[in-house]
Amino acid sequence: MKIVKFLLIWALVATSLLGSKVEQDELKSDMRTMLSAMEDLQRAGFYNNKKGVRESAKKLIDNLDSLITSDARAYLPDAVADAGKFAKKREKMIKMYANDLVESIQNGNYDDAIEDYAQILTQCTSCHSRIRKRVWK
Repeated sequence: MKIVKFLLIWALVATSLLGSKVEQDELKSDMRTMLSAMEDLQRAGFYNNKKGVRESAKKLIDNLDSLITSDARAYLPDAVADAGKFAKKREKMIKMYANDLVESIQNGNYDDAIEDYAQILTQCTSCHSRIRKRVWK
């Protein structure tokens, strides 16, 4: 009976650790994809490539879901465990600015599009700096 309890507890712990590792790896992959989307957005905007802006914004938005679905408490240090809640708010703002950027480019409002791009970068940076600031102290 003790062996069964031990194995059951060990299995739960292993599953929990593996689940957070998989979640963390998925988030890292999505973050790299979001970085690539931001680079593509900048390039497409620079060359006034409306189709490229649409595709890059879609790529960015499609990969934002991991900010909502991942539980940062599972893999972040306790000092920044509340960052998941902050990231979820940033996700909504990034999505809003990305959609507005596409609309601005389509309508020829390039100043607004540049502002939207800057706001997206601000949202990303605010979350990343918040996490790193607490971890690196």
